[in-house]
Amino acid sequence: MKILLLNPPTLDSKAYIREGRCNQEQGAWSTLWPPITLATAGAMLASHGHQVEILDCAAQDISRSDLLNRIHKGNYGLVAWSTATPSIRSDLALADEIRELSTDAKTAVLGIHVTARADSCLKQTRFLDVVIRNEPEASLAALADGLDQGGDLAHIPGISYKAGDARVCHNPPRPLIRDLDTLPFPAWHLLDLERYKLPLIGEKFLMLSPVRGCPFPCTFCTARTYYGKGLRRRSAPKMADEIVHDMNSFGITHFFIWADTFTADRNYVMAFCREIRERGLNIRWTCNSRVDTVDQEILETMAEAGCWMISYGIESGSQKVLNETGKRITLNQSREAVNMANHAGIRVAGHFVLGFPGETRETLRQTLNFALSLDVEVAQFYCAVPFPGSPLYEQASVHGWIEGKDFEEFRQDHAVMELPGLPPALVNDFRKKAYLRFYLRPARLLHLLRLMKSGGIGTLVRGGIHFVRWACT
Repeated sequence: MKILLLNPPTLDSKAYIREGRCNQEQGAWSTLWPPITLATAGAMLASHGHQVEILDCAAQDISRSDLLNRIHKGNYGLVAWSTATPSIRSDLALADEIRELSTDAKTAVLGIHVTARADSCLKQTRFLDVVIRNEPEASLAALADGLDQGGDLAHIPGISYKAGDARVCHNPPRPLIRDLDTLPFPAWHLLDLERYKLPLIGEKFLMLSPVRGCPFPCTFCTARTYYGKGLRRRSAPKMADEIVHDMNSFGITHFFIWADTFTADRNYVMAFCREIRERGLNIRWTCNSRVDTVDQEILETMAEAGCWMISYGIESGSQKVLNETGKRITLNQSREAVNMANHAGIRVAGHFVLGFPGETRETLRQTLNFALSLDVEVAQFYCAVPFPGSPLYEQASVHGWIEGKDFEEFRQDHAVMELPGLPPALVNDFRKKAYLRFYLRPARLLHLLRLMKSGGIGTLVRGGIHFVRWACT
């Protein structure tokens, strides 16, 4: 079967990252991520004998009309694409537009939003055929095989679909992939890798996915909905093999480790770093982490293996707010984790969220003051968003905080919840203030200049102009 996988364009031509729990518009530094889910799914489909194409429309500047023209001419048996909450109306509408082309292609969508709302997504879209729920690779391959062999979907776990009488059917869930070593290397050769550059330094990069699952019960996060609660690991030797493959095949030496909390398993991280050092792999990489999962030894080991930046979910400067989110960290742990990373020579990106339930004007100020007091080189200030699939979504629905809101408003740069005593407009205004207060300090500007130096003055000017414009919108 000839299959097309997509990161689709939106009706309003905005560029979105649609990767697991990260559903967001193109970021402050004009960065798009290589779509590792599509690349891995493409590799698995190819291993089943299918002919696969991947289009990242946002990265490749492919418009909606251009995409539809390609589909019309492509003679595909299946077109499947990633979705995100803020772009969901546009994402679902694509199925109807494809059917209007008089093509025989079946359509399928994947992502956390459609996982959490499979029934409503199928009912509100006239011609969408299939929703792939949860971890998508194995279910997508099974769907393609089933369609290729006659089209009986009733026995394919992990999907929801419309039967011939337009009735929505939900098949049993598919077990999560226990042995991640069975996944093929992502089919990066199906993408134009020149389109993906790291912010600030302007280097090409790829994603690595060594760990899936998240054991932490944060109320605002959807990670457990997609990849489950238990940690599953791809073996360190297999990850090193993939790195060698990417270096030899694509000339890549910069990587972003895509895991909800890469450092959740200390022994695994130590084994991963040991494998890199023993093979003499000269790479640079960044990762996501939690402040309560690191210590000085592990950070120094990571630095020796090439880690140059670590992202901490610090979230709030109010211990009371942190406690209510289920984050289960303390302010002191955040401060210590930042200091330890700096001591190890690893730069720190701090992630802060504004507008949680229980937030007040005072706790907003506490979060900004806490961010200003930490030695982090980069800070991202988000709005708390109750994405479908998170406990926060259920809480917000019960309390009426999102009544009448469209999913287009569910963006991390836009407060959507009508919290008691804290209207969205106040949170949005404070977010702008936080960015300006953080970045318009002379010392912080100098830090950014140092980070940008390897990217040259062009990267500096382009990134700086885009950032100021983005932060003030």
